[in-house]
Amino acid sequence: MITFVINEPPMGAVRMTQRGKWTKKNAQRYLSYKQMIGLIARKQFSEPLEGPVAVEIGFRYPYPKSWTKKRLREALESQELPTIKPDIDNCVKGIFDALNKIAWKDDSQVVALVTRKYYSDHPEIEVKVWQIGEETQEII
Repeated sequence: MITFVINEPPMGAVRMTQRGKWTKKNAQRYLSYKQMIGLIARKQFSEPLEGPVAVEIGFRYPYPKSWTKKRLREALESQELPTIKPDIDNCVKGIFDALNKIAWKDDSQVVALVTRKYYSDHPEIEVKVWQIGEETQEII
């Protein structure tokens, strides 16, 4: 299993046209985000994994500064979970786009996926990737 942490708050995938890639600020920010994730992942993967792959991703979001101490404590103990934008599927799309040809040859190789959203003092993304072999197929 390969585990790495991206010390940035989660960001969802941005829809963009070919022209919008160069003119829209959100598109530019998203492309930089994907590039940064790719650079971090390249340090962990000498070559893309072959065959079926499983992925676990934990998205840790910043909590609102206006929250009371009680509400903050509940959120940090996972009693309150972030039902906020961006949607979890858009966050996964951004990670998968960044990891293509780095962690795996194509994201069609991902056959198992577990994702979670949490509040945290340190907004970040934790990614775990492993190749599924015959001995691990029973787990999934």
